Amino acid sequence: MKLCIIGPEKRSESEIELMELAKKEFDSILYAPIEMIRIETCKETAAPFFKNINLLDFDVIFPQISKRNADFGYVLLKIFEQHNILSPLSSESLLYGYNEFLLPFSLNNNAIQTPRTYLSMSRTAIEKSIDTMIYPAILKLPYSKTGTIVLDSAESAKGVVDTLETLKQPITLQETFKDAVAISVLMIGNNTYGVKNKNKQYKLSNEERNTVMSVSQLLKATICQINLLKANDKVMVVGFNIKPKIEFFGDIYETNLLEKCVSYLGKRTIIRDENPVFNKFLEWIREIRWKSHE
Repeated sequence: MKLCIIGPEKRSESEIELMELAKKEFDSILYAPIEMIRIETCKETAAPFFKNINLLDFDVIFPQISKRNADFGYVLLKIFEQHNILSPLSSESLLYGYNEFLLPFSLNNNAIQTPRTYLSMSRTAIEKSIDTMIYPAILKLPYSKTGTIVLDSAESAKGVVDTLETLKQPITLQETFKDAVAISVLMIGNNTYGVKNKNKQYKLSNEERNTVMSVSQLLKATICQINLLKANDKVMVVGFNIKPKIEFFGDIYETNLLEKCVSYLGKRTIIRDENPVFNKFLEWIREIRWKSHE
């Protein structure tokens, strides 16, 4: 079995540990910096290369793709999907994982609850919503994972929006609740690891588990982080992260969850390789998906 990890040129401690752990599960491991990958197209096919190595020769791709490389990463994952190469992330998950407005839009369209969310290109357009929103609220930039600001009133919202308008980016506002419980969930396949208020282990209820499983299935992501908000007996999705802080969850659960990620990918690969019927089924699904976009 061959594993390729795609990540930044400068490896983090997590990516270095991932490489070491993978040696226990895979016969061959390659770390390919995304900055060093090129895509070659010929007729109706496309293939990604790292140096002279064709990445389509690998059984599993484990992408660690940042926002800065999201567009290129999206194309890479599309190519791997065309060739039925196993990955814990899909191109859809990359698209929604780095867009703070497309995510609630997609979830709501699929009957998954999120807090009321507003998107605007300017302060003028969003001003009426600011006056009628429920506070506290969260301000986000749709194309950024950083810079979230908590707003406690319409007055504070107007001041911050005025300042951010100079950035010439769309503005996203999302309502929240004062007494809400924040729950972060790491997913590794069907296994869930919940953390309450950023510091305590948390066992998910059936409703919460069903919610995160629905998000995972919708966005086709099997190793990811899903953030929930629980308020007034309602469970809502407020975030989705394709680069979860696995060590953070591991510290709270006092177990090596990076090792569990590698083990999960190894088992998935074995199941697929030993079951040709399953392989043909996946190919059929891929063919239907691609034809639907033609």
